[in-house]
Amino acid sequence: MLGSYTVAVLCLTLILSFIDRFVINLVVDPIRAELGLSDVEVSLLQGAGFALIFAVAALPAGRLADRLNRPRLIAAGVIVWSFGTIACGISEGFRGFFVARVFLGFGEAALIPAASSLIIDGFSAARRGTALGIFSLGSTSGSGIALIVGGAVLGYLQTSTAALPVIASLAPWRQLMILMGIPGFFFVPLLLLIREPAHGHRPAPPALPLFLRNLRAERCLVPRLCLAKGVMSLGDYGMAAWLPTLLMRHYAATPAAAGATIGIATALPGVIGSIAGGMLVDWSARRHGVSTRANLILGSYGVALCGAVLIGLGSSSLQIGLAFAIWVAGSVSGSVVGRVTMQEHVPGNMRATTVALSITTTALIGIAVGPTLVPGVAGLMSGAGHALQYALVAVGVVSVVPALLLIAARSASPASASVAES
Repeated sequence: MLGSYTVAVLCLTLILSFIDRFVINLVVDPIRAELGLSDVEVSLLQGAGFALIFAVAALPAGRLADRLNRPRLIAAGVIVWSFGTIACGISEGFRGFFVARVFLGFGEAALIPAASSLIIDGFSAARRGTALGIFSLGSTSGSGIALIVGGAVLGYLQTSTAALPVIASLAPWRQLMILMGIPGFFFVPLLLLIREPAHGHRPAPPALPLFLRNLRAERCLVPRLCLAKGVMSLGDYGMAAWLPTLLMRHYAATPAAAGATIGIATALPGVIGSIAGGMLVDWSARRHGVSTRANLILGSYGVALCGAVLIGLGSSSLQIGLAFAIWVAGSVSGSVVGRVTMQEHVPGNMRATTVALSITTTALIGIAVGPTLVPGVAGLMSGAGHALQYALVAVGVVSVVPALLLIAARSASPASASVAES
């Protein structure tokens, strides 16, 4: 069994990965001004530059995680993405920044598949939901902390008293990216202290035909869960990318205030959604059996839909922040339930690969398209006031409705046995 140290370190590592991934959202306008970019080009740096390699590398990384020592694989990824984050701060143009974001995505690709399968392997069915929920705090806390801490650090760097050695002559946004990339190197020894549970007893990952046959079980429940998470991520990443800019452009928020508002609206509900989702799936397993867990996702995504609609009704930074908090709570709890469910419906030697499949779907749909879809929809509303705000609502609704339909259409028998029931 894995201990609290492992879950804590993996959670903190996930927080770090999301900080490095999301801190760019605080400095959209300075990057655009200095590098001479359009909103769409910046959105490509936020989304596609990271997501393309993230999606391509996730499946091979998942296969490696089902074969190799997972803590070492994660540590190697941390080194790569930390260098990528630092490289963002010294990039001189769109191409250089894009390549740096590619390295960031490459390094992060192994983390969630390897860490999730470690946790599922190390905890019983009655406890793994809570453990995975605690680990998932890293994603919501990471994006929130990126905005809160990043906004505070950026505010300090923009003052006349900020004089950091070596990088003091750089623009504040460049200093911010470099500073955010440094902590990863301190995480490597902490990760190497994690023990691989029963590594020598894991069978090799199944061949592709058997892998695909396992995915088709229960009328393609696992692929539908992956696709539902993928379409939900359109709203997740689209909103995370553009809500700080919305508050700064239309509601006169400073970078620190916008970061604090969206950061708190991400972190606190994310904590609630992660813990509640994990505890809920464990309660469901004890009360009704593992195979009924997918039903819980419908309610979570329904809550997210309410949050998306309320964003359009907001008329202040506070109201929009509260609406986004509702979205986050629903989306995160649904994600935790979905991740546990999909791993319990495949054999143990393909769990990391299954998580990687979900990540690839999320990257190709959500990370790559979400940040770019928002300004694209806003452009179609060019004659409307607050077009960016209405575009965020539209993308949120377009995300939730297909996800609800995919989950509602599931037809797996509640009595069917999970491969991980015990």
